Amino acid sequence: MKKGTGLSLFFGGTAYLGMPHNDAFKKLVFEGIEIYGINHGASRNNNITLDIFSIAENEAARRFGAEDSIFLSSGYLAAQLLVQQYFETHQLIYAPDTHPALWIGRPKAPRIKFVEWIERTIKLINGSDQPVMIISNSLNNLIPEIYNFDWLKRIDPHKELVLLIDDSHGIGITGNQGEGIYSRLPQLTNIETFVIASMAKALGFDAGLILGNSAGIKNLRNSPVYVGSSPPSPGMLYAFVHAGEIYAQELFNLRRNLRLFTDLLESTKKLFFINDFPVFLLQDDEIAIDLKKNGINISSFPYPDPQAKAIHRIVINSIHEKEELEILAKWINGNG
Repeated sequence: MKKGTGLSLFFGGTAYLGMPHNDAFKKLVFEGIEIYGINHGASRNNNITLDIFSIAENEAARRFGAEDSIFLSSGYLAAQLLVQQYFETHQLIYAPDTHPALWIGRPKAPRIKFVEWIERTIKLINGSDQPVMIISNSLNNLIPEIYNFDWLKRIDPHKELVLLIDDSHGIGITGNQGEGIYSRLPQLTNIETFVIASMAKALGFDAGLILGNSAGIKNLRNSPVYVGSSPPSPGMLYAFVHAGEIYAQELFNLRRNLRLFTDLLESTKKLFFINDFPVFLLQDDEIAIDLKKNGINISSFPYPDPQAKAIHRIVINSIHEKEELEILAKWINGNG
């Protein structure tokens, strides 16, 4: 809150765990830069490399429940590495609202309900002999909605396919300990599973991550896209490796703030939300306007295209103070 300039609060963005302003995390970043330098611009298969890359990838696989992982410089590059690996040999089936970074060419995501898309996809795969790659977000952070993938068990077990899930808005905050979706996906012998994520959201540093089994990750390491790419900042990876306790504390703080905010609401009818997820869909345009007029900034923009009706979302993070949540709740309750 800014002093002396009137009320100014921010309830938007994707820094769910408050990492950009976490002093302990910043200290780790500076330590990593002192040890490894600011960047390492060599090819990923260079014979001269830094140990922090393999250390961080082993830690990511352990922390998020996979056999192996790859770090790249961005979530976009992680997505393109996988999609370009398979698009010539597999039919790509995109779920509704799949992020543009996962597309080859111009995005044309189906504008139907996710449950309707599931039924179409099962029917399509079971009736086709073509290899398939399913591409989907793990959740819709705009609504919000967390997707369940148990429906994959209804696909003919003789059909081999690749599953690519974007967990950018889930990793670090969903699951019991922020482990994200990978370990909660059905483990089916006919499906090779990859999960990608931008680490620039909850986890607070610029990098892209791919989680998968050992064989799948090994194949990706031989891709020209991977070989020709530069890695993320080694100092950032050092911070990630050593920030386990920081992430755990901020996840605890986030969930505490979410419980506090919902307890302060006199009614939940004005908001749509999911327990332990930090996005609240505000369904009243007038309240959204009043919030903005009174210095409470939320995420508000037209979707899915610039001519569409604006959607209003409140985003709670781990570093919001009790006073800020109380002020927000008062306005939602109509007592501002």
